[in-house]
Amino acid sequence: MSSTDELLADLDGDADADESAARESSDDSGGRIQRAKARVASPFEGLFSLRGFLLALALSVVGMLAAGVVPLLPSGVAALVGVFAAGFLLGLVRSRRSYLEVALAGAGTAAVATLVDYLLLAALGGFGVPLAAITGGAGLLAGVGGHYFGRDLRDGLTRDL
Repeated sequence: MSSTDELLADLDGDADADESAARESSDDSGGRIQRAKARVASPFEGLFSLRGFLLALALSVVGMLAAGVVPLLPSGVAALVGVFAAGFLLGLVRSRRSYLEVALAGAGTAAVATLVDYLLLAALGGFGVPLAAITGGAGLLAGVGGHYFGRDLRDGLTRDL
């Protein structure tokens, strides 16, 4: 073995000893549950924020209601315009990416708004699930598109020349 291989073997042995010592000390203090929570939470950490989702949902509902008062604008289009505007505003204001939160909020807002508008058709005609899926997909695209353009504008405004 070369001196480099011996050095690497010694370092690996020291790292294993440090890990086992840390494992024993955390097992003694009841840290098994905390380590298990950390293992489960770490892959999804930073992926979804409940606070960001609730903010996106509130902005989507407010945007949908605000766009709904525009005369000569059909309610389905108004819902999508409101979701787009909410995603745009969220992308413009927040420094953190919120694509998943905006996508879920936009899909839910558009689907529920359309089902409420066409409640009788959805209930009696059996078109509820396809109608919700189509408008939910459109709301998802509108929200994500708005968020993308808002982040792009924010990046352009804050970038050094």
